Amino acid sequence: MRKKLIGLAASALFVAGCSTTSGTGPDVSRSGFDNAAVVRINPHGNACSGMVCTGLGAHWSATRPNETILVVSIFNSINAITGAKLNIDGEIYDLKIMETFTNFNELGAATKESRKGFLVPTTLVRKITTSQRTWLRVSTTSGYVEDAVIDGQKDSKAFHALKRFLAEVERQS
Repeated sequence: MRKKLIGLAASALFVAGCSTTSGTGPDVSRSGFDNAAVVRINPHGNACSGMVCTGLGAHWSATRPNETILVVSIFNSINAITGAKLNIDGEIYDLKIMETFTNFNELGAATKESRKGFLVPTTLVRKITTSQRTWLRVSTTSGYVEDAVIDGQKDSKAFHALKRFLAEVERQS
């Protein structure tokens, strides 16, 4: 009986860990420069099909409420990000590079991340969260990686993270 309970608990934790609605919430702070509300959410993974995976996060300031920095990440790879595109319900958006250099993180031997910010209208983030189909393609110095943010019934942690981000932006506006 005890082994069954342990097995059920382990299964429940595994399923909860795979849930696309889980993830961190947005971080809210105040700018020391102008006291503007600042909302950030760390990149969360898209619906990945392999070890190398794309992700999205975001950064917003009340100083420029109509603009958001969309943080594009590639997990488990160290590559310079040279561009990114979104296909939102069939309409393609070529994202404007905000940062010249790609940031790299090695969070231990097993986890690597490449990340770059892209300036987008806040309305574009809303389009992602209300779309039926959004794919992200990230161009790098060694090719490209693409994953679904949402594709019909297949959604991702990034999709739900952007929803949490926008809800907090609305509260701070």
